[in-house]
Amino acid sequence: MDKYTIPLEKAVELTPVSSEPDTFTNAQPLWSFAGGYGVYGGSTVAHCFVAAQKTVPRDYVAHSLHCGFVSPGNPKRPIEYRVERTRDGKSFITRTVHATQKAGVISEAIASFVRVGTYSNNGDIDKAGGLEHGRKMPKGLTLPDQAEMDGKGVDGPFEARWGEILNQTSHDLVNTQIRYWVRAKDPLQQKSPQAHLAALAYMSDAYFIGAAVQVHDVAGQTFGTKMAMAASLNHTIYFHRPEAVRADEWMCSERESPWAGNDRALVVQRIWSGEGTLVATCVQEGVLRVQVPSEKVKL
Repeated sequence: MDKYTIPLEKAVELTPVSSEPDTFTNAQPLWSFAGGYGVYGGSTVAHCFVAAQKTVPRDYVAHSLHCGFVSPGNPKRPIEYRVERTRDGKSFITRTVHATQKAGVISEAIASFVRVGTYSNNGDIDKAGGLEHGRKMPKGLTLPDQAEMDGKGVDGPFEARWGEILNQTSHDLVNTQIRYWVRAKDPLQQKSPQAHLAALAYMSDAYFIGAAVQVHDVAGQTFGTKMAMAASLNHTIYFHRPEAVRADEWMCSERESPWAGNDRALVVQRIWSGEGTLVATCVQEGVLRVQVPSEKVKL
């Protein structure tokens, strides 16, 4: 496919596999980044979420999703998502999802859901004295529509814009914070939290592990460090405020990499709504191998 024009809301859709209970497959062709290897990881993450969601009552919303990538998916083949009903409780539900292609399992995920109404939607500490706090979105940020920013992901179902890069000249790279603005290209017709969370899950993988590379770039040289290999190993999302997610409006994503070594790296991502509500926190570990410049190769 030369250009992916399928709206994000359609890209996350699944259809039932009639011959197998609690088994689903992608309803639309799968997307990959231009020059990418295998299926875009965000679509697998989102499809695992959607498959699990289809087996729980509508009055439950996800609070966490833990996805492990076993092997690359072939974007030209359909993926089947088989859901195991791991546990049904009064307040919490757990599902395990196995994503498979002809060659075998490509991904496994554990999705956890909480019944709506068993948590407070208030912005203040409730009368029962429950704990509530959250990292604030940095002040003074400019929305992409109000400033010139470089665009990314122009051929996919979402758009991303570069934001500010903080502490770029810091001697301690773990203090570097990299920001993007992301949103679905087309308005979502479904207004349910489940639809917007699925879209958020899809976008959360965009340029994620790359933040561990970006912290090494010098000012004005984005992705100056060349990679011989980059692959995600696992991806976790904690959904904090499902009702505040509007995936077709600009959301601020801030990434930092607290550790890298042994050809692996860890990146943490915080996502705020345009109103400044922390709606999700994501963690990803990946394989990153640097391309050694030819002049440094010993003959």
